[in-house]
Amino acid sequence: MSYFKSRFDFVLEADTNPAPAPAPETQPANDQEAMAQTLDTAQPSDFDVKAAERQQRVDHVKVEQIKTLNTWIKQIDDFVLFLNDTNSNSIQIQLHSAPCDSMFEDIARSEKKKIARLAADLSTLSQSLKGYLASAND
Repeated sequence: MSYFKSRFDFVLEADTNPAPAPAPETQPANDQEAMAQTLDTAQPSDFDVKAAERQQRVDHVKVEQIKTLNTWIKQIDDFVLFLNDTNSNSIQIQLHSAPCDSMFEDIARSEKKKIARLAADLSTLSQSLKGYLASAND
């Protein structure tokens, strides 16, 4: 038991020694050193105003591109409806309701597949652009 008693006494005596006094603080030479001494978790680069301005410009450009993309999608969708819709203003309806032996009947006979294919391709493009728009909002 004397071994443990001697170790215990050694530990107690070691704790009684006073801790060294902290070194007096020196005055920083410049503002960056002063900032580095006062901040615990932040870095001086966290306060980079130019980075915030760059991010704001990027955000502004993104908003403008989203507005433009919305305009494109609307115009493409409107043109698809103009080509191939069920209302009386669409090209397909006007061509198919044309009287016999007219120019519109000839166009309908020869071009109806091209018009339908063009409307389908434009609808595909519109859906693709909507996908980009959805990913930009994330």
